[in-house]
Amino acid sequence: MKRHLVRLFPLAAAMALLGLSVSPVPAAHATDYVPVSGAGSTWSQVAVDAWRADVRASGVVVNFAGTGSTDGRSQFIQGTADFATSEIPFQNPPEPGQQAEVPSRDYAYMPIVAGGTSFMYNLQLGGQQVRDLRLSPETLAKIFTGQITRWSDPAIKADYGKSLPDIPIIPVVRSDGAGASAQFTLYMQNQTPDVYCPFIRSKLHLSGSACPSVSFYPAFGNSKAQVGSNGVANYVSASYGAGSIGYVEYAYAKRINFPVVGLLNKAGYYSQPTAGNVAVALTQARINKDLTQNLTSVYNNPDPRAYPMSSYSYMIVPTSTDPPFNADKGKTLSTFINYFLCAGQQKAEILGYSPLPKNLVEAGFAQVRRIPGAVPSPSIDKCNNPALDILNSAPKPDPCSKKGATCAPGEGNPAGTTGDGAGTDGTSTDPGAGPNGTGTGTGTGADGTGDGTGAVDPLTGAVTGDPQSTAAGGAPGTPISLTGGHTGQTKAASLVAALALVAGVLAPPLLVRRLRRR
Repeated sequence: MKRHLVRLFPLAAAMALLGLSVSPVPAAHATDYVPVSGAGSTWSQVAVDAWRADVRASGVVVNFAGTGSTDGRSQFIQGTADFATSEIPFQNPPEPGQQAEVPSRDYAYMPIVAGGTSFMYNLQLGGQQVRDLRLSPETLAKIFTGQITRWSDPAIKADYGKSLPDIPIIPVVRSDGAGASAQFTLYMQNQTPDVYCPFIRSKLHLSGSACPSVSFYPAFGNSKAQVGSNGVANYVSASYGAGSIGYVEYAYAKRINFPVVGLLNKAGYYSQPTAGNVAVALTQARINKDLTQNLTSVYNNPDPRAYPMSSYSYMIVPTSTDPPFNADKGKTLSTFINYFLCAGQQKAEILGYSPLPKNLVEAGFAQVRRIPGAVPSPSIDKCNNPALDILNSAPKPDPCSKKGATCAPGEGNPAGTTGDGAGTDGTSTDPGAGPNGTGTGTGTGADGTGDGTGAVDPLTGAVTGDPQSTAAGGAPGTPISLTGGHTGQTKAASLVAALALVAGVLAPPLLVRRLRRR
């Protein structure tokens, strides 16, 4: 027990310092706010839980249950939750074997944080933990469809450049309806259809050319199914998880300093899901008029830094007073949202995510105004948005991380695409806090069609030239405004993050000594 506590001390120290340094919500008496409740995504739960803790001292009580994206959407429809979080929109038409999701309540989608769906793994070589594993999309897809079953497979050696032990691979998947599963299967659908499509057709007993992305990952071969991102992360990191690999948002691996796969991108580099690499990848995202995402260009981003399985997580917010919501709850929910869209984004990187760019924060504020009883949002110029600094500071990849590169021991850092405290082997040694990648699912589709809304470039606000991204009636999407420029105020936030990391390094030894004295 003590060992597990020690592993979490750096996260607690860093979060505590950040909590003291970030502007609180407006002062108010606890009786001024009524509690609100939400349910859904475990992919974004690490961030949501941190933000909830920040505002609670101001009397803003936000209850949240990480039950998975599918259950969150279901609870919103049933009226058992005020809001939901999800990586995909309501599914109508539904994915195979599921019911159509048609809420009777009015709602809006709102991006809350960006991140990378990562692949934690538990491997040892010569008695040492492997921390620089690299895999191509095709090899990864074959592992998660049962075509590659042992770590000694030649395809893995070709990607990694070294031989691994001849032991079984244990793929760990989600047993519940998960946005992470939807994101991963949408990625495979787009990038490795020859591997994924026959697998999913066989498992779901589909005929013809059907090849859907799914929230419920089918069991296969030696796979193990676990509930929630915590369940996957706990299995992979346990002693009995030797030989396992599972998909989670990067935060879950980061907070326990566990290695994740370097994923081969379109530029031919094996990239890690750091804040900078996620931000770079998402410069190619296309945002629909309703703020849902089209990730096709993210998967194919040619920037050598891009982490290809990057995406956004969403909050589904009520825009009417249909039960169980009312204007009093709207005051609480909007206060919480205003906090995390502004000051809360400064915590994104240290938690294992990437902050929203300025234009999506502004778009989020526009959604807040639709919530009954909402309080005014802060000025965007006072948000000290860190996204631009992270984007601009994302380091170029180490030459040794390029596919086919040969580097002698000590030359560079083979997985050197990390930018959050990378060690000499290129893996994250950041002692700070510790999961989007998500799919748009059937409702939006990989080509931006589905709900009939147009699409805009998230950085420029310009309507994309995709002829498929216009409404059913031919109306183009509405650009998201990008007024205002970078103010340089994020330097303070960067200093806070740096101090938090120092605290994460210094605090654990002191706490360990204290535990030992007990």
